[in-house]
Amino acid sequence: MTALLLALALLWGTACAAAEEEKGAFPALNDAGFLDSGEFVFEDAENGVWRYASQTLRIEIFRREQKKPDRVWYEAEIFCAEGSTGPRMIANDPENWKDSTKMDYPYKIARKNGTVLAISSDFAQLRLQQRKSRPGIIIRNGKVWSDRTKKQGTKDFPNLDCLAIWPDGDMKVYYSNELTAEEYLEAGAVDVLAFGPILIRDGKLNEKGLNQYGTSHAQRTAVGMAEKGHYWFMMLEGRIKRSKGDGIRFLAEKLMEKGCTLGFNLDGGETACIVFMGHQLCRMKDRSKYVSSRRTSDILGVGISDLLPTVSDGW
Repeated sequence: MTALLLALALLWGTACAAAEEEKGAFPALNDAGFLDSGEFVFEDAENGVWRYASQTLRIEIFRREQKKPDRVWYEAEIFCAEGSTGPRMIANDPENWKDSTKMDYPYKIARKNGTVLAISSDFAQLRLQQRKSRPGIIIRNGKVWSDRTKKQGTKDFPNLDCLAIWPDGDMKVYYSNELTAEEYLEAGAVDVLAFGPILIRDGKLNEKGLNQYGTSHAQRTAVGMAEKGHYWFMMLEGRIKRSKGDGIRFLAEKLMEKGCTLGFNLDGGETACIVFMGHQLCRMKDRSKYVSSRRTSDILGVGISDLLPTVSDGW
């Protein structure tokens, strides 16, 4: 009898575990890997798992943790259906994008635009406000905001390498002065970010850039592409007790492990963040998790949904 009870208890535990796993699993997907209709959202902040699916988008996010050294980071895998839009720049106020008084917190920008998933961008508006600076090649939605950049190999950080984005979801990385703003437009790019350095190009780590720039421990954000339609957003927490942060090489190597042929370093520090369904996932301060990253003019986002909370709904 005891053996029977133990066996039944084991079966019950296994069934409960399977049910719990099934609770957060994607529903039945079609052959292309998406839903035939509707939207699916799963959020488990306690265990660090978030999922989203629609007819054109599938996202899976995991919070990863490591000890000695202490690190917490987020890996978001993104699949976009053929013919749909991939990651794009999402402005808080497109008409007044350069105006620093029109900035807002990333999670609020996501809510205003119904953006499913977003990370920080290049914080270009800060450089545009500095008259003597070279902001880099900056293009948003086909409009050139700056065509002044630094020479390749500059000692300054950021070195203003570029990430170019096309309407069909294609992405390419270029060295700071490899192309002019006009050449990007002629090639069909609609968004060009300037920050860098390039992390991965043509499937190879940019060892020179990784050794030269961003070697201190800090919060980091990066984007990668395995192929058109398959992307990775990554964010590393830093400068807090549970996560000391790291140099840019940390996320570069993570993107390589995921099969990315392209990788690009975005603004880090207090700008770095990751936002899902209108909620910031990462922690910025030790005392409270409810502290946003700094205000910005835009975010790098993907997906549109009506299920996000409104700006007035609070954190």
